[in-house]
Amino acid sequence: MASVIEFGQITVAIINSWRRKYEEREDGCYCKVCGSRIQQTTCYVSIHLKAFEPAHVGSGRVIKVNFPYCPECDGEIDHATACFHAGEEVQVMIESGAAEK
Repeated sequence: MASVIEFGQITVAIINSWRRKYEEREDGCYCKVCGSRIQQTTCYVSIHLKAFEPAHVGSGRVIKVNFPYCPECDGEIDHATACFHAGEEVQVMIESGAAEK
């Protein structure tokens, strides 16, 4: 049965670390640990305002981020959830529609 991963608060460094789990080859991406082909699912990220930390307060906007995983090392994952505490300028861009939803 597929699971749901709950990351809690994530940062840009955490998102970038996901890429370090695999290596890219001509025919796809493969796990650096076991060699299995990497799968992809969606991480739903709720955007919160950094100004209100440690509270989790925001506009209610949720963005979708690609989440790579290894089905052998991580198991089957249906989707993931997280929150990202953004600076005020990012929140303004999101609310104005300037940032991708």
